[in-house]
Amino acid sequence: MRIDPSSPLRFLVGIFFLFLWGCDGVFLLPEETLVFRKGILDLSTYTFKEDSIVDIQGEWELYYDEFHYPPFHGEKKLTAYLDLPNSWQGMEVDGKTLPRTGHVTLRGTVLINKETVGQELRIFIPDVASSYRMFANGVLLGGQGKPGINRFDDAALIKPKYYTLIPDSDRIEIVFHISNYENNFGGFWAIPKIGNKYALDRERMITIARELFLLGALILIGLYHWGLYFYRRKEKSIFYFALFCFFLGIRVAFTGNRYILELFPDLHWPTVFRIEFTSYYFAVPVFLLFISHLFPLDSNKKFVKTILVLSFLFGLTLLLPISIFTILLNGFSAIVVVTIAYVIHVNTKAILNKRPNSKLFLIGLLAFASSVALDIIRHSLNDRGVSLTPYGLLSFIFFQSLILSSRIASAFTRAEELAESLKISNDSLLALTENLESMVSERTSQLNSTLQRLKKDLQLAKKIQQKILPTQDIHLPNIKFHLYFQPQDEVGGDFYDVFELENGTVRFFLADATGHGIQAALYTMAIKSEYEAIKRFITKTDDLMNHLNQKVQNKFAGLKIVFSCFLVDIDTITNTIYYSSAGHPDQILISKDQFHFFPRTGNIIGLRKEQPYTQNTTKFYPGDKLFLFTDGILEQKNTNREEYGRDRILNVLKRFVNKEGERIVAELVIDLFSFQGPSIQEDDQTMMFIEWESQKDRP
Repeated sequence: MRIDPSSPLRFLVGIFFLFLWGCDGVFLLPEETLVFRKGILDLSTYTFKEDSIVDIQGEWELYYDEFHYPPFHGEKKLTAYLDLPNSWQGMEVDGKTLPRTGHVTLRGTVLINKETVGQELRIFIPDVASSYRMFANGVLLGGQGKPGINRFDDAALIKPKYYTLIPDSDRIEIVFHISNYENNFGGFWAIPKIGNKYALDRERMITIARELFLLGALILIGLYHWGLYFYRRKEKSIFYFALFCFFLGIRVAFTGNRYILELFPDLHWPTVFRIEFTSYYFAVPVFLLFISHLFPLDSNKKFVKTILVLSFLFGLTLLLPISIFTILLNGFSAIVVVTIAYVIHVNTKAILNKRPNSKLFLIGLLAFASSVALDIIRHSLNDRGVSLTPYGLLSFIFFQSLILSSRIASAFTRAEELAESLKISNDSLLALTENLESMVSERTSQLNSTLQRLKKDLQLAKKIQQKILPTQDIHLPNIKFHLYFQPQDEVGGDFYDVFELENGTVRFFLADATGHGIQAALYTMAIKSEYEAIKRFITKTDDLMNHLNQKVQNKFAGLKIVFSCFLVDIDTITNTIYYSSAGHPDQILISKDQFHFFPRTGNIIGLRKEQPYTQNTTKFYPGDKLFLFTDGILEQKNTNREEYGRDRILNVLKRFVNKEGERIVAELVIDLFSFQGPSIQEDDQTMMFIEWESQKDRP
């Protein structure tokens, strides 16, 4: 029975959205917007209720390059007012721009009403780069790291923390000593908060539960898909998705409340910071690999490789000091933006091409994007509550899990169908084996009959091919030639022709079509047909080559017929040779016991329509000899896979140069067979040996 995977998928999606909707019940809404003005936050008319939380943002007193301890005595030169959570980096003070490094004192005063005096409050201090200590009414509440007046005295540690404050007056003076010699952005990374202990404790509990839930979910999902990949190695997308979950889990553990420091409080802080960046730099390319394997037909491999290389290069920057590699973070953020745009592009293409699960991927992507957008809007409206971004991320991970689960379910369904089909095939095979002997006998008889017909047809084709090729019995004035033609199979792809033109000129043509056997033999029939139509009308060899190439291109373009050939005209009156070679091996002229070679004068026939050929000339006197051959002679191999080659041809020609042409051809064939040994013939072989019949002296 075939199960429709869409039904359980719809059910799971509905349950998941009900879970996210239920999370909305824990949101805490603000009562009003309150900020510091000129270093003072006036809460004298504000009552801290059980759900009251106030952001400690606005204008704080900034004393740059100074650590002032409370209570402040005497006049302290105020550098400027710093609008938290902004950094002092880049502020213009007295015509000078403050650098990102240094140490500062921040001072702010909170005015509260008498009802709040003695009430137990909580203060939440988010990440502060790179170290700080905090005072309230002159009492040291705590801090992170060890702020110093220089980089040698400073010990960085960035981690959010909650403090308890019980005010003993209606005026709370809060002082921060902050130093930063490492990070690209000094000071507060988020907005600190003060509020009722129940409200902030509840927010802390929800934050811890949310992050630990997300961390646990990522680890479990990653382990589950790692196990799936272990048993199904072909699905690379499962592997990259598991790896992506692990990188996200590492990032959750090393950011936010940084639970890794709760487990290992003595962990080296620079190492912690580098691991945090590593999870960011490598999660992006791993996710890109997941997308490229999820939708391989819609992905661009060059883009993926480029992002991988860039991410690796950014990963190498983590070997540099923190003060340097944090500056480069903006560059990688640009890569992330481009990657997000690329992912949207790939997803859009996948939907248009109707790829499986592409719409489900889009739903997860929209859920994550919507959660980020809603958090940005709520933050701009000072709408405090549980952040939606982690839930959006979890929903995205959830949908990717559904996609992979759907693919695996489909694979199992296909496997079941194949198993059923295999069972039917086995039953049929069992039935066939009962009559196998008679069927094999009948089939063998049919094959033997067909084989006999094919042999007869090949024998007939061989006879026809031999009939259309000229023999050496043709009588030519002053010219005698000798032939050797041996196809690899019954028929071959070599073709030659001898034709006497007017005025004592004899034309020899030798062609070698690609391949061998029946296909090459059919090609030679086409070559012969086109050559026969023009050989008696075109006198120049280069013009004939050009016309032959055009005719083959026009008539047989779809068949892709290509062949090398050599055309030579011997003028017995003027003792002159005219020749053109279309990609053919160098032919050999023997004159005065010296060897001369005729190189190619153009490309092989059939490559392209417009290709030039040239005609070369040389003298040919009585006693001279011309040896024409195809590459089947040169490329014949022995048992050691060595080629016969031109040097062996020349050795035989030198030894028997003064013998008759028929003897020379025979010696060449004997030497070729001796070299070949038991090796098979690898191509068609053709030789034409041309010589003067008379023995007149040279002029």
